[in-house]
Amino acid sequence: MFSLSLSAINKNVLIDIFETLSRFPNIMMLRSGEYTVDAHSLIGVFSLDINKPIQLLMEEEPDEEFKQAISRFTPAPVH
Repeated sequence: MFSLSLSAINKNVLIDIFETLSRFPNIMMLRSGEYTVDAHSLIGVFSLDINKPIQLLMEEEPDEEFKQAISRFTPAPVH
C-alpha cells in the first residue's frame, strides 16, 4: 500500500487535486479523518474536510510522472 499526505488549503486547491488525479487511471482513494472516498469522485472529494490531513492511498507505488504531477500538493518536508 502506498500512502502520501496531500495539502488542500482551500476548495480551489481541492479542485486542482481532483483534476490532477483524474488524469491518471490508477485506483486511488483519499482519506480525511474517518472518511475514505474514491479519488475520482467529485462529490466524494468535495465531502472531505480540508481542515484535516488528507491521505492519498494507492495499492502500488505510482510512477515518476504521477509523483511529479501531484508534487505541488504535498507538504514541504520538515528539516
